[in-house]
Amino acid sequence: MNKKLVGSAVVGVAVLAVVAAQFLGGGDDAPAAAPAPPPSTPASAIVQGSLEVYRFPDAAGGRGWSIEIPVPAGWAVTRENDRASYRSGQLLLETDKVPITQEDALSGLEAVAAKAHQDSSVVKPAQAGDIPDAAEWDYTYLRDGHPERAAVIGVGAGDSLVTIRYEAPPAEFDRNRGVLDAAMKVSAPG
Repeated sequence: MNKKLVGSAVVGVAVLAVVAAQFLGGGDDAPAAAPAPPPSTPASAIVQGSLEVYRFPDAAGGRGWSIEIPVPAGWAVTRENDRASYRSGQLLLETDKVPITQEDALSGLEAVAAKAHQDSSVVKPAQAGDIPDAAEWDYTYLRDGHPERAAVIGVGAGDSLVTIRYEAPPAEFDRNRGVLDAAMKVSAPG
């Protein structure tokens, strides 16, 4: 059992190193260089980032674990309880942890969609980093008379659902989709 625990820890550290290398840049042959000035587009903030971490307590006497979500650096951030909202202009990336009674991310996110009266929207299985239990919910709604497009990724975490929500005006959504794609490189290092 200790070999499994050590093996899991080694894999977790390796995944974290890969994610960190992606966000911090550099490579085997890349010399260290001064950071370039940021481009004028808001999505440039995804090049470097930090992690939003959701910790889960020890279960049944075992070691606790956590989910780490890469988030953009340089965006305005607000926090309330388990929710962290990152904003740059009209772009929003929000992470949260919500309790669920369902047994998996797909049915949990479907319940969240139904509660938000978005029953006609589609929730489907998704890949989110090294977490096998994930789902994606895409929808469009009106905010102050203007359409907003949103994608919510739900990651199963026992009796909780960790969500990653990306929202933007439809014209900006696809152009800045890299913000969500980077955040979906979720890891669970243990």
